[in-house]
Amino acid sequence: MKTIFLKRHKLAVAIAAASSILGAPLAISQEGEVLTPPPPAPEAPVIDELVVTARLQDAASQIALERFEQPFAAEILGVDQIVRVGDSNVASALRRVTGLTLVDGKFVYVRGLGERYSSATLNGAWVPSPELSRNVIPLDVFPTSILSSVKVHKAYSPDQPALFGGGAVDIRTRGVPDGPVFKVSIGTGWDSNSGDDGIEVYGGDSNAVPSSLKTAINTYQGDPSFNRILSFINADGGVSSTAQRAEADQINRQIAIDSTNRNQDFENSSLSPDFDGSIGLGNSWLIGDDWEIGVLANYENKTKVRNEDRIERNYQSPDLIYTNIRQTKESQDTNYAINFGINYLGKHSIATNSYLLRNEDDRASIAEGFDSNFTIADGSQRLTYNARYEERELLVNQALGEHTVEDGDFGFAWVPAPFDAVNISWIYSLSEANTINPGEATYRAANYFDPVTRVSTGSSLLGTTSVAQFNYLDLEDEVESYGMKFELPFTTDNTYGSLYVGWLDSSKNRDYSAYTANINASGMTRADLAGTPNTVLSNSNLMNTSNNLSFNLGGAFGTESYVAAQMNDAVYGGFDITWDETWRLAAGVRWEQDQYAILPYDNLDFSGTSILQYFEDLLDPGQNFAGETDDYYPTIALTYIGTGLLGTETFQIRTSYSETVVRPDLRERAPITYLDPDLGIRVRGNSNLVDATISHFDLRTELMYENGNNLTASLFYKDITDPIETINEFASETIAQTFVNSTDGYVYGIEIEGLAELGAGLFLTGNVTLSDSETDFSGSEEALNQTNQQRRLTGHSKYVVNTQLGYDSDDGIHSASLVYNVFGERIFAGGLSPDPDQYEQPFHSLDLVYFIYPTESISVKFSIENILNSDLEVDQGGVTVIEEERGTSFGLDFKYDF
Repeated sequence: MKTIFLKRHKLAVAIAAASSILGAPLAISQEGEVLTPPPPAPEAPVIDELVVTARLQDAASQIALERFEQPFAAEILGVDQIVRVGDSNVASALRRVTGLTLVDGKFVYVRGLGERYSSATLNGAWVPSPELSRNVIPLDVFPTSILSSVKVHKAYSPDQPALFGGGAVDIRTRGVPDGPVFKVSIGTGWDSNSGDDGIEVYGGDSNAVPSSLKTAINTYQGDPSFNRILSFINADGGVSSTAQRAEADQINRQIAIDSTNRNQDFENSSLSPDFDGSIGLGNSWLIGDDWEIGVLANYENKTKVRNEDRIERNYQSPDLIYTNIRQTKESQDTNYAINFGINYLGKHSIATNSYLLRNEDDRASIAEGFDSNFTIADGSQRLTYNARYEERELLVNQALGEHTVEDGDFGFAWVPAPFDAVNISWIYSLSEANTINPGEATYRAANYFDPVTRVSTGSSLLGTTSVAQFNYLDLEDEVESYGMKFELPFTTDNTYGSLYVGWLDSSKNRDYSAYTANINASGMTRADLAGTPNTVLSNSNLMNTSNNLSFNLGGAFGTESYVAAQMNDAVYGGFDITWDETWRLAAGVRWEQDQYAILPYDNLDFSGTSILQYFEDLLDPGQNFAGETDDYYPTIALTYIGTGLLGTETFQIRTSYSETVVRPDLRERAPITYLDPDLGIRVRGNSNLVDATISHFDLRTELMYENGNNLTASLFYKDITDPIETINEFASETIAQTFVNSTDGYVYGIEIEGLAELGAGLFLTGNVTLSDSETDFSGSEEALNQTNQQRRLTGHSKYVVNTQLGYDSDDGIHSASLVYNVFGERIFAGGLSPDPDQYEQPFHSLDLVYFIYPTESISVKFSIENILNSDLEVDQGGVTVIEEERGTSFGLDFKYDF
């Protein structure tokens, strides 16, 4: 059997948590054995009640208990804790963890730091993010139905990847179910902003690039313009004939019709309510006395439609240069999961996990505004139509194993004294993320009116070389990870612990392919272009040779593509030792070698010139298309465990030090430009980026009280060399962003977390993080255009507050929680000289969740999110440059769990 260690301080914590829930103390002998309490009186059985009472407080207490047991600072949320509070996915569950802020409902900021300083793994293995503009996985795609637990690392340990900043989230999934599983849920919801009509959205094609466009690109070698087509028709040269020119014109116009989706009228339509449905089935079976097998399958579908109207203003002239954007977004998530497991003697288990997580975002927007070219005095207003469909998919297949080998197993003496066993764990993970954007359409137009009376005189598309622009994108990421860990637990008279070694190899392959197509309307009059996009650019108009409409590729940022690869090999080892039940020392080191290579290419270059130039540049000793780094990343933590401090049942004081790294993502290193779909900002990669290194210092005190109350305080300091920062840069049409290394930076702060029972079924739990940071751009040539050469780290908040007022009824039928979250203002983007920095303003989130449990198998949840109706605001020097409505959301869910 696998050895289980149960020491005095662990019992004290367990008793403190259990006492607050059960209301009955347990006795402990001096030898540390738990003495069974007397059975309850027959006339007052409470066994059934214990299962359902104190749902919320039990979950909060268990978080503190698990945190207390970790060798390095970490938080652990078990699936029981998550489900009791009613969280439907990983992201919503993490809102209650100290120092964590949930951004856009799916991304986690740790200790007030931006997403760059957070990472996420699945069962310890890297998986690619299906988000085009994000390095980290959107955590809302993982439903709680597939979870075993979620571990949030606050301090680095050697069995984690060295890519560690503010913290790391490891999502651990379920294996074999304990018994029959049948779960079904259905829910609906609506939003206060969705009461009005929205702009109709249209969906998209499943192919990133239409086959007709691919054929045209290959046929005319990257240039299906009128002149290139004519040169193919008139292959002999000389003056082309009228018939040849007419044929080339017809072919060019037909390519435009076949390759672009212009069936968009941007009309208003009513919005549908939200829908959320899921089903889970599973069971386990015993085979003889030694074997157990099990399977678990889950399916979930969620659809949500929201109006996301926003206003964008120019800092220098907010009253003259601004844009009002009406936008409607429909999001649909479809998740499939199947888990299979086999267990032998409770000591050897193998599991396979397969997940298909799919998201479809469909957006339509109409932007109206003024700038230097469109003014009230001239009686013209800039008008931009946009329709964007994006499909993201994450496919994960994993195999995992855990084995315990004890002395005498299979007739061999495996384990020498004083070791108790050999624990072996291994994983193989293969995952692929795919993002397609099959022809995002942008139409440039103008509204016209009388400057005096403001009476409209009509609208028309603009006679420009790109009156309509279509962006085609196909991104494929494949990540393979595999590794193994050996652990040797041991026990002596006054000492217990373990030694461990392991390795993990990972590789990533990326293929990013993008095209931009344009419809040219230069030379056409306002009268010719009057109307909406779907009428002006109808099939009949495109085939009408009496107008000047034509089709071409390129001329924007979509002609740059790249393939890239990254490999990471790691070996690590460490120990965790506790002696005299008073001192605990955990330490180790990890060696990692990281290699990357990026090959940019032009999709439209059939001559091979760009590829030949790349290989020539690659021979330059100063090239930055490929690189290799390796280093050692040590960590150490010392913990003192005692009793009685400030009236505690038990307490511990922990100090730790570690060194880690934050590496640029391939998209940040690739010298291409892409569009951030959430911000509508062009983002350019920087091949000159280098790794940022971080030294971490932590001091943590945890106090546990007999009644289940607890208090934790942590001090942390992080010293960063070559921080990677997102900055604004000047662009011809609009502000764009890029990535640079500043010279150095730091962040420090304090975290305080506690749980207090208030009586009458009420309890209060919460946490506060107070911190500050600074980064210095001095000496960074690429950031000289920044207004402030010294400022806070991008995305860092000086404070983060998470609080929860919970209620558990005595009969276990009702529970409720009122959750408040807020973060301090954080740098949204550094200002371009002489403009000040842009700051995202605090977002005050107040949510209410109420549960009723009519039976043990049925639950009904009612929720209200963003009760305060807070909006997203970005401030620049006292001017609100971005303002986006978020609205208040209401939800109603019914769940049956057999």
